[in-house]
Amino acid sequence: MASIKDIAKMAGVSTATVSHVINKTRYVSPELVDKVENAIKNADSPPKFVVRRQKKIRESIYQSQKGALLYICQDEDDNYIGEIWNKLKKLMESSGYTIVRCNCNSEFEMSIINKLLSDNNGIIGVFVSVKSDKLYAQNIIRSLQIPCVIIGNEVDDSAFDRVTTDIYKAAYDCTMHFIRSGHEKIAILMDNSLKSYNNDFMKGYENALKDGGIKLKNRYVLYKYSYDKKISDMLSGLLGGNDTPSALLITDSDYIYSVYRYIMKRNVRCPKDLSIMCVGNEGSAPYLNPALSMAENDCERIVGKAVELMLDKIKELSENDKYEVILKKPSKILVSAKMIIRDSTIGTARGPFGERGADMHTLTLTEKEMDICRMKKFTAVIVYHYIGASFMKLHEQGVRDVFDRLGITIIAVMGCQMDFSMQRKQIQSLLMLEPDIMIAFPVNHTMTQDVFKEVIRTKTKLVFMGHVPDGFEGKGYVSCINVNERSNGRNIGRGLGDYLLLNHKKNIGIIRYGHQFYATNQRDLAVEQIIREEYPELRICATEVFSQKDEYEKTKELLTWHPEIDGIYVSWEGPAIKVVEALHDINREDIIVATSDLDFSVALDMAKGGCIKVLSAQQPFEEGQAAALCGANAVLGKKVPSFVAVEPVFVTAENLIKSWNAIYKSKAPREIIDALQKNEQFMSE
Repeated sequence: MASIKDIAKMAGVSTATVSHVINKTRYVSPELVDKVENAIKNADSPPKFVVRRQKKIRESIYQSQKGALLYICQDEDDNYIGEIWNKLKKLMESSGYTIVRCNCNSEFEMSIINKLLSDNNGIIGVFVSVKSDKLYAQNIIRSLQIPCVIIGNEVDDSAFDRVTTDIYKAAYDCTMHFIRSGHEKIAILMDNSLKSYNNDFMKGYENALKDGGIKLKNRYVLYKYSYDKKISDMLSGLLGGNDTPSALLITDSDYIYSVYRYIMKRNVRCPKDLSIMCVGNEGSAPYLNPALSMAENDCERIVGKAVELMLDKIKELSENDKYEVILKKPSKILVSAKMIIRDSTIGTARGPFGERGADMHTLTLTEKEMDICRMKKFTAVIVYHYIGASFMKLHEQGVRDVFDRLGITIIAVMGCQMDFSMQRKQIQSLLMLEPDIMIAFPVNHTMTQDVFKEVIRTKTKLVFMGHVPDGFEGKGYVSCINVNERSNGRNIGRGLGDYLLLNHKKNIGIIRYGHQFYATNQRDLAVEQIIREEYPELRICATEVFSQKDEYEKTKELLTWHPEIDGIYVSWEGPAIKVVEALHDINREDIIVATSDLDFSVALDMAKGGCIKVLSAQQPFEEGQAAALCGANAVLGKKVPSFVAVEPVFVTAENLIKSWNAIYKSKAPREIIDALQKNEQFMSE
């Protein structure tokens, strides 16, 4: 009988390498694994260590009181296989059964499994998870005369019970998540070795694109056909041209590190340049930089369903004819993947006409261009929809910060307090000053379009803030500047969802603005998307729409019909304060409020531990800077992106003071600091 030394000598390797191959204690190259396995197969009789291994498995089987089961798997180091095994072992042993894991990475290992199955009547069932279409695995599975439950998609055989992740739905949901987040150029990276898996995945991807009104591009579909084909080369071909995707969906977690290495080496910014999501299980996903968004296999539900099927089969076998049970029509159970959105994906900001938002850092000027501005002595005016609020003051400071450095003189600043007729008159009077640049917040989509069309017929370069009046269709003006509303809504939705789950609550009400403002509408939709996709445990009970400063009454009405509500989203901070007042008056201060934008009143409520717990805030100073840079680029004759998006800041009580300092460029008011220090709830945390 051959010893481990004999096998090592035959294979031309060390005894340690033979041990690692047999016991799977360390990575060994495929070439050396083949040499060791061929040496074992060519030995005159089974080596001692192989016999001992078989004996150990048999002893485990014989010690079982109810009978033993096998878990046949490949790639035992795989995160998915490891998690399935741990949960499977725990559930079966708690039911009084012994379960033994057997690896089937080669024909040699399958021969050991085949011998165990033929020699042991004590084996009463088999679970199977393999990541291969190789026939040697399927042939043994098909020869079984005991209950078999397949866990996964890869064994393409409908003769057995199967529990698996719904791959079609996972691909569809991930692709739709990208589409709803503003992405239109979505690529996928696939492993070509798993045909049944890939077919389902491709169908989900294609149908999501079709439902999203996006045409499939073959160059966005990457197949890793062979071991030799490098992912870096595939990504270079994908990202090297002009028509580059903004999102990448990875179908196999084995490729994650190759993709991350590539983007780090090539300075591809994730998620700004490329949002990335993966389907599968990867324990390190939360710790990568950026943390990776995943559609994870719900291993707990998968194993629970698989064990139910197996125990039912075993029970039926004890009560009915063996072959009648084996030949019974098999079950196929599909389990939805759990979508976990992290920092590797971002909502792509979209302007009023669907244009992709540019980063304000693309607007920089050279020293020579700055000198030209100073020499030309350009002038500018600012037209606000209302004046006196902290947002407008900060915005003006941002504009002046840029214009002062460029020698551009602001000759007038006006506000109309949301009166469109007053704004029309103000603009007409400002045109008489013949400014080179006008930065304007339109009061209304329709009521001010005529006067703004007068502006674009002059030499004045027009930069819109927030939104664009009707009738422009992306033409005539320089650019539109706004916060990235998709990120804004994402911050709010995740903040609200996390807070509710942390406090074991689940019911949500929505109070949103009723008019068609593309920016507010984007934010509202992003909040709902995040809650529905990332927080299936939560429930949106109802939505109320406000328009005529009636948010106070709408809050009361909402809670009259839905008193079970635990949290409310409100479109922005002004109405949110009215909602808080209503909650106070009806004694429902147990309800939390999430909203957008940071001002003194919402900050004070948050600091005191009031209803407002989370918000996402615009950066008005930076938006002012972006508007000024757009104007400066335009008067120099440079091409300017038609939409520029500035990222928001996520704010909670924990970072309130820091966020205030960053947004307002000054220290937080003493009243807010004192309130935070007196907030027992915050201090105890």
